[in-house]
Amino acid sequence: MLAVASCAHSHSNVTYRHLSALTSPAARRPAQQNITHALHLRVSAGSSCKSLLRRRCLHPADAMESGDDGGLSVGGSSGEENYFQGYTFTDRSHSSRVVKSIMDLCLEDGLFADVSITVDGKEFQLHRLVLSAQSSFFRSMFTSNLREAHDRNIELKDVSASVFQLLVDYIYHGTIKLQVEDLQDTYEMADMYQLTALFEECSRFLSRTVEVKNCLQVMWLADRHSDQELYTAAKHCAKIHLVQLHQTDEFLNLPLRLLMDIIKDGVPSSQNPTAAIESWINHNKVEREEFSDMLSDGLKEIGENVHIYLIGKEDTRTHSLAVSLHCDEDDAISVSGQNSLCHQITAACKHGGDLYVVGGSIPRRMWKCNMHTMDWERCAPLPRDRLHQALVSVASEDTIYSLGGKTIKDTLSSAVIFYKVRDNMWTETSQLDTAVSGAAGVNLGGTIYLLGGEENDADFFTKPSRLIQCLETTTQKCQTKPYMLPFAGCMHATAHKDLIFVVAEGDSLVCYNPLLDSFTRLRFPEVWSCVPSLWKVASCNGCIYVFRDKCKKGDANTLKLNPATSVVSVIKGIKILLTNWQFVLA
Repeated sequence: MLAVASCAHSHSNVTYRHLSALTSPAARRPAQQNITHALHLRVSAGSSCKSLLRRRCLHPADAMESGDDGGLSVGGSSGEENYFQGYTFTDRSHSSRVVKSIMDLCLEDGLFADVSITVDGKEFQLHRLVLSAQSSFFRSMFTSNLREAHDRNIELKDVSASVFQLLVDYIYHGTIKLQVEDLQDTYEMADMYQLTALFEECSRFLSRTVEVKNCLQVMWLADRHSDQELYTAAKHCAKIHLVQLHQTDEFLNLPLRLLMDIIKDGVPSSQNPTAAIESWINHNKVEREEFSDMLSDGLKEIGENVHIYLIGKEDTRTHSLAVSLHCDEDDAISVSGQNSLCHQITAACKHGGDLYVVGGSIPRRMWKCNMHTMDWERCAPLPRDRLHQALVSVASEDTIYSLGGKTIKDTLSSAVIFYKVRDNMWTETSQLDTAVSGAAGVNLGGTIYLLGGEENDADFFTKPSRLIQCLETTTQKCQTKPYMLPFAGCMHATAHKDLIFVVAEGDSLVCYNPLLDSFTRLRFPEVWSCVPSLWKVASCNGCIYVFRDKCKKGDANTLKLNPATSVVSVIKGIKILLTNWQFVLA
């Protein structure tokens, strides 16, 4: 043991001696050669010592105790010993790899299947582990003291074989083909078997496909499953088509509670809600006559007029910019526009109960108008002059974003700045991927979608853009979608639930679904076929309104789309409130 310690000690001294020689600049180069030789001796000595330890069956710790500096290196032996003693290795892809391997085995001709489920005479060879991992219903079934927890064969009687096949496909593959004819059954079974993600997707699909002939049935269905969003969509469809429904069996057998929900929420006068109430009472007059006064008192009847606030000159209705402003239930639609021959107003948006307008004789100025009192107030100006930027409200952060635009020297801008309403202060943040002007901006769930506009080409001339740029307001990061819009240039857009409706000059209305990365072109009625261009779109009261680029005071033709029912109608004689705001901004 002494020989081992002495060997390690002597070579350790050689190592430190040559290291100390490095402090002399003149000896630095030869010292490097000596260190290389010393380290070689050090390694050789270490190998000899370890060999001797093994031959004498000594524990390394015994050798370490035999000398003061025995076995030490430049960092100290204790550090080396701790490092090589062991550490924790985490395989970050382990879980996903195990799950994939299990699923691959299960999908291989029913390998390791341990339960046979029979539905309508059809047998499904399945796996308790997979079913329990995806469904709380099956987890409870297989872990309880019930007979099904131990039986190899189980029969289900509350579901059809076709729908259960869809559920099995979803559980094992994560994909399912939803079809309208099976949608309601799939919706109910997804809730029963507690497949939450599938249930929510079926609910969204039902909300988009609800129509007059099934709205009351869907309303019943949503009520049974406590699905508030679907219930609201079906109820809205029922109240605006009450005149078509009030003689149907579904309406005449409607529970009192659901009927009250429909009429108290505001029914258009054209739907004759009083006659609908009378029809419902007369269907079972003995039992329902006592509810007559309660229903009459609860009825809220609303008119068909839609108030549109136009920002611009009263003698022209041709606008180069139009921003959709959202409104609350039973509120007015507010839209803004700018005359193509002037640059008084460059952007506008509605935030809370106020209207924010940027422009005037000084392009960087911003004004706030209280839509209830019609009082104007000057806000903090933008950091620099900009025209044709997108102004987007993000209510969840109490901020307003200004994106892109062009300078007064006609240079496109990629700047992104946001305005804190409470602090009355602008702050610059990250930039857009591509500088654009005249793009449509829409906030959807904290993500701002900037659509189209104008961008620079390779020669720095402007060209119509088909880009979709997305700004995450939480991270302030911008990215461009890998696909393009179906049209290019300046356009206008509005958000409705999880969809974006876009209209471009000389083109039709397009529904953009960011979740599915899909576009659906909506056909206009023939009466609109002769219209060369459409100039603004807005969302209000659950419907999408598209306005012509030319209209007369008090007599504007407007296209109205109800996404819940897919019904498109043309409204004539909409009441228009024309107001000249520009004197305030001059």
